[in-house]
Amino acid sequence: MVIDINNNFSSNASSASRNRATAPTTGKDTPAQAETIPAKSGKDQVVISEQAQGLRKLQTSIGNLPDVDSDRVNALRQAIAEGKFEINADRIAENMLNQDALLR
Repeated sequence: MVIDINNNFSSNASSASRNRATAPTTGKDTPAQAETIPAKSGKDQVVISEQAQGLRKLQTSIGNLPDVDSDRVNALRQAIAEGKFEINADRIAENMLNQDALLR
């Protein structure tokens, strides 16, 4: 094989290797089994899974929710002002432990 100064392979041995697509491997010496979708009119296509579409809808729904529940905040302010707000330390500790367990 001959290589010219522009790092292009000579046409006698390299045209076949340049036109040949390389297949990804799975760690073995065999090509990966990939699902191929025939492209229409030579354009690439992207297919988004149903799971990804569902996650996008959830993300949009969550994004549309208000950041603060104003009614709940007002009710808590009123309860604190009236001295009716009770702190349940056991419940707070239990929830903190549950959150910690989720992170493990």
